Amino acid sequence: MRSPNLFQIVSQSLSLTGLTFTLVLSFPVWSQEADHRFSDLPHLPQQLALTPTDINKIASDITVRIEGPKGGSGVIIEKQENTYYILTNWHVVSQVGDYEIVTPDGQRHSVYYSLIRQIPGLDLAVVPFKTRSRYPLAKLTNSDSVDEGSVVYVAGWPRSASTLGHRLFLSTKGTVEYRQKPRQGYTLVYNNLVRSGMSGGPVLNEVGDVIGINGIVQLGVNPDQIVSAGIEINQFLAWRQATTLPIVPERLAAQSSSSPPQMTSNLPPATPANRSIVTGNQTYALATSLEESSGEILSIEIVPPYAITGNSNGSISVWNLATGGLRKTWKGHDSSINAIAVSPNGQILATASDDGSIKLWDLTTAINTDTLPLLHTLKEHSNAVLSVEFSPDGRKLASGSWDNMIMIWDTQTGELLNTLIGHSQMVSAIAISPDGTILASGSKDNTIKIWNLETGELIHTLTGHTLPILSLAISPDGKVLASGSADSTIALWDLQTAQPIRRMSGHTDGVWSVVISADNRTLVSGSWDRTVKLWDLQTGELKGNLTGHSSYVNTVDISPDGQTIVSGGWDGQVKIWQKP
Repeated sequence: MRSPNLFQIVSQSLSLTGLTFTLVLSFPVWSQEADHRFSDLPHLPQQLALTPTDINKIASDITVRIEGPKGGSGVIIEKQENTYYILTNWHVVSQVGDYEIVTPDGQRHSVYYSLIRQIPGLDLAVVPFKTRSRYPLAKLTNSDSVDEGSVVYVAGWPRSASTLGHRLFLSTKGTVEYRQKPRQGYTLVYNNLVRSGMSGGPVLNEVGDVIGINGIVQLGVNPDQIVSAGIEINQFLAWRQATTLPIVPERLAAQSSSSPPQMTSNLPPATPANRSIVTGNQTYALATSLEESSGEILSIEIVPPYAITGNSNGSISVWNLATGGLRKTWKGHDSSINAIAVSPNGQILATASDDGSIKLWDLTTAINTDTLPLLHTLKEHSNAVLSVEFSPDGRKLASGSWDNMIMIWDTQTGELLNTLIGHSQMVSAIAISPDGTILASGSKDNTIKIWNLETGELIHTLTGHTLPILSLAISPDGKVLASGSADSTIALWDLQTAQPIRRMSGHTDGVWSVVISADNRTLVSGSWDRTVKLWDLQTGELKGNLTGHSSYVNTVDISPDGQTIVSGGWDGQVKIWQKP
C-alpha cells in the first residue's frame, strides 16, 4: 500500500469566477507498491460524494503529463504485463516526434510513436509505455450516470508554471451544462475552469470515477463565460471492447540494440548485422548536404537529374543532383506532405497530405517553367493520406490512409475506381508489382496484405512483424517484396508464394523507407536510428552504413543507374551519396 506520508503535496483551495479549484505543487516520493486506485482511502458507498481534496488526490494519482512536439495531459487507464496505457486526446500527440510520459512520481518514460493508437472518429488516442514501476489505474464508469447539473472535476497539467518554476497540477470543480451534438466525439459541456495543457486530462464524477476525457475550450451562451467540452468515456469503452492494444517489446522499452525482438514463426531468424563495417568498406560517400527552410523532409524521389521532396510544411522542392542546389519550391498543401510519387513516364507528380487529399501535378511543365499546374485534387479519404504509388502504365494511382482504406484512382480523370477494405489500422505503405497485377499494403495493424490490383480481391495476408509496417518495396523483377517495420527489422518475402525468405536486423529503430536498386542486387533502408543502410538483396548481408543525419531518416531513394542515393530526414536535410 502507498504510504500517504511519503506523498508530499502543497495545496490551496481558491475561488475564481465562482469555481473551486486546487493548485498542487508536486514533489512526490512514490511508493512502488500501489497498483490500485486510492488504496489508502476508505471504501465509500457509490452515492457518497468525496471532498474536493479527496478528488484531487485521486486525480493527481492517475493524471500524467505528456511532453513532446505538442503535449498535454493523459490518464492511466490500463496495464498489461509491464505496459501501461494512457488515454489522451489525439490532438495532443498527432504530430510525429519524440514524446515522454511524466508519471505522478516525476519519472519520465519514452514513447514509441508507432505504437500510439488513434481512435477513429474521436479526438482520442491510446499511448503505451513500458516500466517496471507500479502506478494506480483510473476507474472508468458509465458516463450516462451524469446529467445536466451534475458536479464534475477536470484535472490536468496546464502549460503555465508557477513563480517558483514548478509545473502546476490543476483540478477544478464545476457542473455539467448540457450535452451537445457530437463533434469528434465531444458531447459533454461543463463550466469548469480549464487551461491550455489540460487537454487529455480526466473528467471525474463526485466519487472520483472517470466519466470523460477533457479536450476543447469554447465560448458559452454568455460570451464572457468560458466553458469546456469532453468526450464521454462510454465512447472509448465501446471502441476498446473490439480492439487489441500493443505490448511494448522489452527491446524498445530499454532502447537497446543488443537483441532483436522475436517475431512469429512464419518469419525466419534475423540475419545478424555486420558490425565490423567501416567507412572504407562503404561503396557510397557523402557528396553534399542540402538544406532549405522547407521543414522536415518526409518523402523523396529521384527523377534524373533532379530529386523531388515532399516536406512537412506542405511544400514541394526540386533539387539539382548535379549542382547540389535548390531549383524550385512550390506550396502544394496547407498541411504536411507525407508521400510523393512520380509516374513512370515522369510527367505526373502525386502528393499525399495530412489534409486528407491527394493532388496530381503536371511535373513536365513544372520542370521546364516556374509554374506547377494542378491536374486533379482527389478527396475521398476521411483522414490523412500516408502513401501513394503509380501503376507501371501510369493510369492508376493507389493511396493508403489513416482511415484504414486503400483507394485506387484513374489518373486521367481523377475518378475513384475502387476501395480496398481489410486493414484494421492505418495504411502506411503501398507497393505495386512491375507487371501491374499485384498491390501490397502495409499497416499499423502489423500485417501486409496482397491484393489483385485489377479486381480488388485480397489474395494473402502476411504476418510476422511484431510492430507496424512502415515501408514496402517490390524488386524490379517482381520476385521479392521487402517490408520495413517499427520493430527495426526488414523482411523479404517471395511475392509469388507469399512465403518469407529472410529477416534482416541491423537498425535500432523503425525502418521508415526501403527501396531496391534497378539491378535487383541492393536494398537501401532509412531508419529513425538516423542511418541509411545498404543490404545485399540475395544474401541479406549488410554492405554499408551511411551516417550523417542528425535526426530521424524518413525517406531514401536510389537512382536508376545505381550511382546515387538520396536521403531526407527530420533535420531538414537532403543528403546526396555518390559512388566514388
